[in-house]
Amino acid sequence: MRIAPEYLITFNAVAELGSVSKAAAFLNLSQPAVSGQLRSLTALIGTPLYTRHARGIALTAAGAELLPLAQTLARTMTRVVDFAADRRQRLNSTVQLGISWTLSPWAIQLATAFQGSSTVLVIHADHTPDLITRVRSGVLDAALTVDASLNLPEGLEARRFSSEELRVIVPAGHPLTQQGYVPLHALAGEVLLWPMPESSVRRRGSKLLERAGVTPRAHLELGSFLAVKQALVGGVGVAILPRSMVATEIDHGLLASIGLESPEVTLGYHAVSAPLALLSAPVREVLDQLSPYSL
Repeated sequence: MRIAPEYLITFNAVAELGSVSKAAAFLNLSQPAVSGQLRSLTALIGTPLYTRHARGIALTAAGAELLPLAQTLARTMTRVVDFAADRRQRLNSTVQLGISWTLSPWAIQLATAFQGSSTVLVIHADHTPDLITRVRSGVLDAALTVDASLNLPEGLEARRFSSEELRVIVPAGHPLTQQGYVPLHALAGEVLLWPMPESSVRRRGSKLLERAGVTPRAHLELGSFLAVKQALVGGVGVAILPRSMVATEIDHGLLASIGLESPEVTLGYHAVSAPLALLSAPVREVLDQLSPYSL
């Protein structure tokens, strides 16, 4: 024998409110529907659960014995509904944000800003083209990208939130640190440290050298920004990077940043997403946090 949970929930409401009409209003049901559920429950139990009187209903001994069980079920169902609502709210408040490897300092700033917030920020690092593809497919709500303002897929837009120049990063004490700016040909005698080939920074740096006709003494392919940073600190060579990627090491005197006397050294940082009017409030809240950051 199976007793439908809604029969017990209805019975509990009638017993606690003392009236079929009040229970119907509370449950958002019609009075015939409430009466029908009570009759079905009584039939399943096999004995009367209540009696009617002028002021409403009164429980029988069997009804009074059943009431604590019905109350437990009603409380449990209320907790289930609250749990489901909470989970839906958390899901709706979760922002899936892609960030280019170049923009890792913004990842730290945003993660810190939303720590303990009702908006849950989940950050995914990748290269700009892959991030744009994931925003277009709906896997990501938005992405912070490098030089992504052109040739975007239909339905996406790029909003510039910052920019930064590429600079020559050298170990502390390197001879080039005596100069504030250097021409590209000053790198001809250096070992150039490079991150992964897919990097926007890598592609821009390579184009600068190629257009200037500069061939460094050697190229060292390291495959990641972390490896480039460690090699710089170890004095292995020099690199073309935005200052923000090695700001901590520069501030601690481990590395130095030198300007490049060259055009087209400015990187544009763009937030890519659907048009702002189509974004949820949590996504807009995250993107609104970008404007104060100038790293």
